[in-house]
Amino acid sequence: MNRRNILLLTVFSVVSVLLVSGCTSNNSNDNSGDNSDNEESWLDTYTPIHTVGNGPNNFWISYPTGHPNASQQVDHLPWVLSSLNENAVVFVVHRTGCVTCQPQADRMIALAEKYEDNVTFYDLDISLGGDTEQKAYEAYVYDPAGPPGYIALTVLVTLIEVNGDVEYGWHSWEGDVADAELEGWVQDTIYYYHVNRGN
Repeated sequence: MNRRNILLLTVFSVVSVLLVSGCTSNNSNDNSGDNSDNEESWLDTYTPIHTVGNGPNNFWISYPTGHPNASQQVDHLPWVLSSLNENAVVFVVHRTGCVTCQPQADRMIALAEKYEDNVTFYDLDISLGGDTEQKAYEAYVYDPAGPPGYIALTVLVTLIEVNGDVEYGWHSWEGDVADAELEGWVQDTIYYYHVNRGN
């Protein structure tokens, strides 16, 4: 074999090895939020938008201002408390076919999918009946205005520190919430759970 052929064969071999190793590399620059390392990094550097209080822009420990039971403790539901052993809890109460509440349900479903590693999500579609319908009606304990309850009802429940103690913090809405605002609330819910779950 002449020197030129050996050189071409060597170059071809090196290029082939580089191409194959590049195709099988496990390096990923996925910033979709599904990578736990990426999720941990946003949580470790995140600054929450909302704090504890009793107003419309706060996480609540007791019923908020304007509720018939304002400043009284919420009797948290057993299935919510059980779910808090694993993750922050988010849910939406709605009815399939409800023109005014479906957009909010769709927003919550999309956010729950985006943050699925960090939240336990309940899609409480009343029209499904059974256990789902029962949980949907129970969820009105979290209605921010008290009875009567309206749909869509969106609820976020987390662990939050108050005066050195970890409490159940929550927030809820009736009706629509803008995408960016809702995502900020969901991120706060996840963040507070992340920093308080071991306490």
